[in-house]
This record gives sequence, C-alpha cells and structure tokens, in this order.
Amino acid sequence: MHPRRAALALCLAVVATPAVAQRNAIFLHPDGMGANTWMGVRLLEAGPDGRIAFDELPNVAAYVGPLSDRITQSSNGGATTHAWGVRAQKESYGAIDGKPPAAARSGFAGSLMREAQHVGKAVGIVNSSSVTEPGTGAFLASVANRDDEAEIAAQILAAKPEVALGGGEMFFLPEGVRGRHGVGVRTDGRNLVEEARAAGYTVVFTADELEALPVDTPYVLGLFAAEETFNEGTEEGLRKARLAAFQPQAPRFDAMIVFAIARLSRDADGFLLVGNEEATDNFGGENNASAVFDAGAGADRAVRIALDFAQRQGQTTVVVASDSDCGGLLVTGDDVVAGQKVAPRGENGSPQDGGPDGLPFLAAPNRAGVRLPFIATWASASDSSGGVMARGYGPGADLVRGTIDSIDIYRALYLGLFERRID
Repeated sequence: MHPRRAALALCLAVVATPAVAQRNAIFLHPDGMGANTWMGVRLLEAGPDGRIAFDELPNVAAYVGPLSDRITQSSNGGATTHAWGVRAQKESYGAIDGKPPAAARSGFAGSLMREAQHVGKAVGIVNSSSVTEPGTGAFLASVANRDDEAEIAAQILAAKPEVALGGGEMFFLPEGVRGRHGVGVRTDGRNLVEEARAAGYTVVFTADELEALPVDTPYVLGLFAAEETFNEGTEEGLRKARLAAFQPQAPRFDAMIVFAIARLSRDADGFLLVGNEEATDNFGGENNASAVFDAGAGADRAVRIALDFAQRQGQTTVVVASDSDCGGLLVTGDDVVAGQKVAPRGENGSPQDGGPDGLPFLAAPNRAGVRLPFIATWASASDSSGGVMARGYGPGADLVRGTIDSIDIYRALYLGLFERRID
C-alpha cells in the first residue's frame, strides 16, 4: 500500500469509533456487475473456496429494477430511481418527463442527497468516469438530456458537495481552453474550475495530489481525467493503441473512496457518500474481461474500506448494488485447459475471453494450493436484466433481503440516514 494511502486508512480507524453518534450511509454502485462478475472477481482474488469483502455483507437480496417504460434500466434511469425513490424512465436524469420530480419518496422536494444536505449532513460523490456520469450525478443534478454534461457539471458545483472526485475536466472548462488533461468543451464561456476555487474548493488533478491533500480540507473537487479515468476498449484495441486499461495519473476507485470517507466522516452530523465504479460497466460493454475483473477487484476493495469503517463506527449503513448486468458475463471451467489458447468463440458462437495473454485465467489457489483455470463467456454488449444482487450492512440494510426493487435502495439508505421507514 502506498504510504499516503496507508496513512488515510489509519485515519479512518482513528475517526471511526463506536462512540460517534453520527448516522451515515454509503452507497457503492459497481455498475454492470452481476452475480457472475462477482464470481470471476472472487475466483481471481480469493480462489474457488475463498471469500471476498462483498461476501461479508450480511444482508443479501435479488435486485429487480424495471423502469416505467423499459424492463432494463439505463444508467441514468437507475440512478434517478436510487436518488429519488421514484420509478424513473429510460431517459431520466434526476427528472421525470424532463422535469425534476415534485418530491422524492420521502416527500422532500429534492433527492436523497439534497435532503441529507438540508439537515446538515456532509455529502460526497466519487466516480471512476466523469463526475457528471449519472450513477452519482443524478443525486445532485436534474436535466432533460443526460448528454448535457456541461449543465450537469454546473449543477453539481452549485450543489456544493464537500467531496466530488472523478473525471470530466472537459465539462468544467470553456471550449478551447486547455486544462491538465485536455481541452474544455463548454460553450457558455464559464470556467467552472476557477469558479470552484472561488467557492472554496481545493481542486486536484492527479492521484499524487489527492494523496497529499489533508483530509480536513473543507471542499475538494478532483478532476483526474478529461472524461473517464480509464481507457475504454477491447483487450485487442488497447494493446494495439498501447494504452493501459486504467489511466496512470488518476486514483483508482478505492483510493478515492478512502479519501472521501476520511473527509466526510469528520462531519459531526453524519454524511452520505455515493460512489460509482463505471469501468465494470463500460469494459463489460467492450467484452473486456481482464479489465472488468480488475475494476471489480477495485470495487471490492472499496467495499472492504466501507465495511471496515461501518463496523468500527456502528451507525453507518452500507449498500452495494448495480442496476443491471452489462455484457452478460459468465465464468466457466468446463473443458478449460490451463495454458491452452482460448478460442474466440464457443460451440454455440458466444464470444469467449481469457487473460491478456490469450490463455485461460488462473484462479487464486484453492485450499489444496491448486490454481484452477477458467474463462469468461459473453452474452451481449449491452445492459441486461437479471442476475443482479444487492447486499448491505448496518441499520438501513434491514431492508436488503429477499427480492427488492430498485426503489428499495433509496428506502434502505433513507432508513440508515434518518432512522425512518418510508413506504
């Protein structure tokens, strides 16, 4: 572990004691991760008979998430349901029929995060894609078109979360103005980076800058890439372009979660943190199993960080859920031979995937010390319904059991934050 990251982890242990009465909630959204994707992460990280942090969340539910006009959620529709507790539409982004809902499920005239702010809680968003990506952005912004990322960025800044970390620098800068990672695209002439500094934000642009930042910094905006903090593409495409899956200047998802919890937990009134790992979804759409498993392992490290904090603190609810299964990834060891090149397609024509070297993945050693081979197979290049799980820990996670609806994510987080059950 990097020395600074170790220091931040130690900081979490110091601030997180059972004596702290604050009510907190952490929602981690590893986008596109179905149960089979978690299986692949488990195999690689812990072995066939091992367990990962995700497995330690005691409350488990099958997750169903229809929209009002589709059986399968869009990222923005799903995030709107999670943020507002209302049945959203495919095109929703914190909006229904293009307008913010009149009220959230609680009756408050704003999203769950806005209600948390209203009672004095600190709030934060973390995203491995742009901070304007809907998995987190829909908790603070409402727009008619999810592609209006310049407006989303402006609304996020206006909402003034204590922490906003991710990519998306291009949406904060005027058209043609060069930033640390690329050129701005805003057509209204506003420089939101300068506006953020004027509003009291410390703006950081790299993993090293984040790790050097004191956790008592009042407001932190991290813009670690022009758009996504990873390089979306197939294994072959990235190899040809000589690009790593994850951009080296940007912190990984779990490192951002460490900082966010350390900063937000300093607030005596409690906090709400929403984190979205987008790489698991986008690489799933590219059928890039190696990158999906790498991102999924990072999501599991974030689960470990959140769970450890919650167990020490005593009044923190942790909920982990995707809203769809991207790519329909499956893992199989049937008729798989270690060291034998993976055929591009199976007998039924489905795409097959091994590691970067084209050979089967090798699971971590089992209890007998044997590393067993497996491969990934793919069903599609898009989001699918079914095979999605929700898990949880803490006061609000009492609602995470059996089969739950996407609206129940809002209800569980709400119970954790406010000690109130809502219908």
